[in-house]
Amino acid sequence: MNTKRSFIFRLLWSNLARKFYLWFLALIALFSVMNWIVMPWYVNDGGTVTVPNLVGMQAANAKQILDTLGLQFEIGGNKSSKLKPNTILSQNPDGGTIVKHGRRVYFILSGGVEKVTVPNLSGHSQREAQFMLERSGFILGQVTYDSSSNFPQNVVMSQSLPANTLAPSGSAISIVVSAGAPTVGEVSVPNLVGLPLSDAQRAILNGGLLLGDITFQPSRRLVPNTVVEQYPRSQEIVPKGTKINLFVSSIENQQQGPEQ
Repeated sequence: MNTKRSFIFRLLWSNLARKFYLWFLALIALFSVMNWIVMPWYVNDGGTVTVPNLVGMQAANAKQILDTLGLQFEIGGNKSSKLKPNTILSQNPDGGTIVKHGRRVYFILSGGVEKVTVPNLSGHSQREAQFMLERSGFILGQVTYDSSSNFPQNVVMSQSLPANTLAPSGSAISIVVSAGAPTVGEVSVPNLVGLPLSDAQRAILNGGLLLGDITFQPSRRLVPNTVVEQYPRSQEIVPKGTKINLFVSSIENQQQGPEQ
C-alpha cells in the first residue's frame, strides 16, 4: 500500500507533472488577462458613451447633442405622422445603449401629416358627401343650408376646401347644402356674426326681415357694437318679416331692446 502511495506521489510531483501544472497555470493567467484586461481595452478603445434618448426631439437639436458626444447622426427614413415634420419617431441604438465613440445612430423622422386629394362633393347628396370624405381620410365639418334654384334639395352646392387640392389627412371639410328653391314669402337669413351693428341692421332690412331684440354682452376682445351671435341663425329659411334677435358686444352692460 505504501509503495502504491509513493508511486502516485512521485508521479504527481515529477518533472513532467510540474511542467503540466505550470502550463495549466499559464493558460489560466492568459485567459484572465485576455478576458479582464485585453478584451475590455479593445472594446473600449477610444472610449464609450451612453446613447441619449432623442425620440420626440427635432432632428437639428438631436444632431447637436450627438456631435457633443462624439456620435454620428444618420437619417434612416421618414414616416407620415401627426407630429411636426423632422420630429424623431424612433432611433437605433435605443436610448441608454452604451456604444463606442464615433458610432452611427440611425433615426426615423416624421414627414408630417400625409396630404391627400380633396374629393369633389358638388352635386352629391349630403350622405354621399360624408361617405366620400371618410373614404378619402377627411371628416365632415359644419353643414349649413341655403336656398337655391340651381341645386335640388339636399344636394351639396359648395365646400370649404376646393376639390382636387391637397390637404392634410383628417381635416374637417364643411359643406353648404341646398334647402331647395325658396317658396314665395320666404327668405334665407344672412350671416351677421362679426358685423358692426349698423351693417347688420342694414343687411336685415335689405333681406326683407326685421330687427328684433338686441342683447349687449360685455367683451374685452371685440370692438363694441359687434354682432357675436344671432337668432335665427345664418342660412335658415324663414318667412319674410321675421324678427332677427342679436347679441352684441359692449364695454359696459346696456339695456336690452330693439334699436330705434
